[in-house]
This record gives sequence, C-alpha cells and structure tokens, in this order.
Amino acid sequence: MGDRQVPGDAAHVTGDASPARSRMEDHPSHPIDPAVVDASLAQVIYRDARYAVQIRDVVAQLQSADIRVYVVGGACRDWLAGARAKDIDLALDRPVEQAHEILRRAFPPIDPVLRRFERFGMLRWGDAASGGVDLNILRSHRDIQNDDMFTTSFVSRQDLRDDALTRDFSINAFYYPCHGPGQLLDPLDLGLADLQQRILRLVAHRRILDTSYSTTCRIGQFLGRGYAPADNVLEYLERHADRDLQRMGGEGLLWWTLGHFAGAPREQLERFQHCLHASARQDGSRQLLDRVFADLEARLTRRDPQS
Repeated sequence: MGDRQVPGDAAHVTGDASPARSRMEDHPSHPIDPAVVDASLAQVIYRDARYAVQIRDVVAQLQSADIRVYVVGGACRDWLAGARAKDIDLALDRPVEQAHEILRRAFPPIDPVLRRFERFGMLRWGDAASGGVDLNILRSHRDIQNDDMFTTSFVSRQDLRDDALTRDFSINAFYYPCHGPGQLLDPLDLGLADLQQRILRLVAHRRILDTSYSTTCRIGQFLGRGYAPADNVLEYLERHADRDLQRMGGEGLLWWTLGHFAGAPREQLERFQHCLHASARQDGSRQLLDRVFADLEARLTRRDPQS
C-alpha cells in the first residue's frame, strides 16, 4: 500500500511561483455525473420570506465577479460514488472578504454569517437550519509562520497543487471547478486509485504535518469508516500520535470529537476511540484518552439514557 510516491514533502515541491491562471487546471481529471452535481448544488442554504438561496446561487454570484469556485472535500468523494452530497465546501481563488462583499450586495439586506475564521481564510454563510456553506481560500504551506499553522494568516492563492498539499489525505484532494466541463481534478494523481481501494494515504506537506496537531484524530476518523492505512499513515501514527494527542489536550480532543461525530453511528465513535488508544504509546496519552472518553460517555448517556 505504501509504494506509491507521495508528493507531500518539500523535496518534491519546487518553485514558489503559482502557474498562470490559464494553466491552473492542467491536472489529471475524472468524469462526474452532472445530475448528482446539480442536485447537490440545488440545496437551499438560506431561507426567509424574501429569499431561498441555493448553493448554485452563491456560486453564480461569485463567478459573475470572475472568482473561480471549486467544490472540495467530501462532496467530491460522494460524487465519485454517484451519490448526492449534503455537505458542500467551496474553495476560491480570491480572499473570502471579497466573496463576502459580493454576497452582501447580491442579497440585501441579509448577512447570514454563521462562522468566520479570518486567519485561515474561511467563512460559513447561510442559516443555522441548513448549516450553510463553507467558503475557503486556496492555501499554501509556504505561508506558515512561527512553526504554528493556527496562528498563521494565510493569503489567497491560485495553485491547486499547492492547496492539495495543505489537505490531509489523497481522497480529500479532489477539486470540482464550477466553471469547468464537468470533470473532477486530481492534482496529485493519487485520489481516485486510493478511493477505489479505500486506502488512507497522507499527502499533506511536512510543514502542515509539523505545525498541526489534529492529524492523528483525522486518521482515526477515517480508519473508523473502514479505510485501510497506507504505510505513511502507520509511520505517522508511530512517530506523532502522542505529540498530537498531548498538544490537543483533553478539552481540545473532547470538543473536536463532539464536533466531528455529531450524529455519527455509535460504532464509528467506538472504532475512533480504539484507533486512538492503539496509537498511543505514552502513559500520559492513554490517561488523557481515558479521561476524555469517560467524559464523552457521560455526556452521551445524559443525552440518550437508552444508549
């Protein structure tokens, strides 16, 4: 599983200049069913007496301002399986502040911002009932400052390959250009084969892995869904699981788990817990996990006494 070259190390990344915009999409691509794309983008993300705003309306407004819009993340995996996606994330080649201003002009007098993470270039727009849609800039590992990704102020980029190297796994590094001919882009040329074989392979640049501490949890989340770890995932857990768990701390791990497993089947949470325990090598990590999952179990029991 681990014999395919992963272009996530600095040794495999050359040059700082982004390619010209006309060549941004010179990447391996895969056909996608336009019907599942249309059904997914038809979701209403804001509704009141005046408006019923669909995701495609947001995309159209941004594209009318010459912003390139890409669907990224889990939606692309769903589409490759022929399924409608419920959770849509958009990546933009312009700052989210610019996108926000466009939406404010397009849909007066509403401004339904659910969440804003300015340093990371992220804005969640829509109503609470729908959950909204996430708008993100395209990012680069080159922007990381002070060896800390979460205090870094990222700037808007245009290079899909650079952005792919800020993502965790090959199966999360697909891009659907909303202005394109209905093809999913796979800039690292690893995602489709790994998705078909259900292999979990790290592709994040080492600057991302060195400065972010949620990777072990992300690995546990996907292994709990039945993916098989590539060699570099097993190597990562052996080297960094204790660091990640202890840097996140009890409160951080608890809230990360609550946020990512809301509504998930109980057995998926149990597989996640098992993966983290199996990866921990130090007593401090094991004790932290025991405390967190005891607290989590108490919360779940209070919420559902029959569980």
